[in-house]
Amino acid sequence: MQRVTVADLMRETGLSRATVDRVLNKRGHVHDRTRAVVEEAFRRLSAPGTEAPARPPVADIALRVGKGMMAQVRAAWTASGTEGAFHDLHMADDVTVLRCIEALCKDVSRPLILTAKNTDRLVALLANARLRGKRIIAMVSDLTPAARDAFVGLDDRAAGQTAAFLIGRMLGDRPTTVGVVLGSSAFRCHEDREIGFRTGLRAHFPKVVISGEAQGEDNADMTRRAAAALLKAHPALGAIYNVGGGNAGLIDALKAAGRLSDMLVVGHEVNPVTLPLLQAGAMDFAIAGDPADMLRHALRLTDGSARDNLVDQRLRGFGIYTRFNLPTF
Repeated sequence: MQRVTVADLMRETGLSRATVDRVLNKRGHVHDRTRAVVEEAFRRLSAPGTEAPARPPVADIALRVGKGMMAQVRAAWTASGTEGAFHDLHMADDVTVLRCIEALCKDVSRPLILTAKNTDRLVALLANARLRGKRIIAMVSDLTPAARDAFVGLDDRAAGQTAAFLIGRMLGDRPTTVGVVLGSSAFRCHEDREIGFRTGLRAHFPKVVISGEAQGEDNADMTRRAAAALLKAHPALGAIYNVGGGNAGLIDALKAAGRLSDMLVVGHEVNPVTLPLLQAGAMDFAIAGDPADMLRHALRLTDGSARDNLVDQRLRGFGIYTRFNLPTF
């Protein structure tokens, strides 16, 4: 049996030292799925004849995501031991993002994991870098195929349809108006969630009608102001679906309007921002995948030897979470 260290398991699974330690020492507060990932990795690495874990990959990462997911991915990135730069682009404007990615594309030998808006200028920049040999993995939000080698994330259209199903079934077979909090349609994940939500309601719950939208841009303050205006313009809303971030701002707007106790709220991600909202019952449902799992698969795809075997999309599973079944990621 090969000797397997905690560091080996952290690199292999993308999980934190604390989580791996809890599994190895059979302590509680670990989701069954997380425990299974660690145990499977331990069996695989400790099998006779198994080679020592490979050196941590070399790659850069640039993320334009919300604060909660940023913290989760940063923790998984640190645990992975990846040799490369971590670029936090939370709420960065398009010019700042473009300059950052342009600088990263000068070295085509270093793979890049990226979450960004799917703008024409960024697509052109990335497509040119790929022609020069740079390997680019889109994570969380997809990009135009010419701009990346592969995508690792959720089936966001299915996630939007899931939100429609939850709201439609919870509200019942009666005429009801609902609102949508939008991030930015330039994020493919936001666009696909909104499309899935609209088509899901239209196909299965025609009595549930979207009567208003709020533009939140993944920012709590912008979401709070936009949601307050939405609630003022449409006081009879029965539910709100937030396709992006800024959930704390949405809840603040509901509190100010006196609607916190009677509004059905469906959003995305389980992270340091949304976790207390779910625990308090302010947010009813969160549709989420595991960011560490996404990063783990994205890092595997940075291996240049696998270029010819790339699958266009690596869609990861997602769950529906409430205050009663919170995950550990």
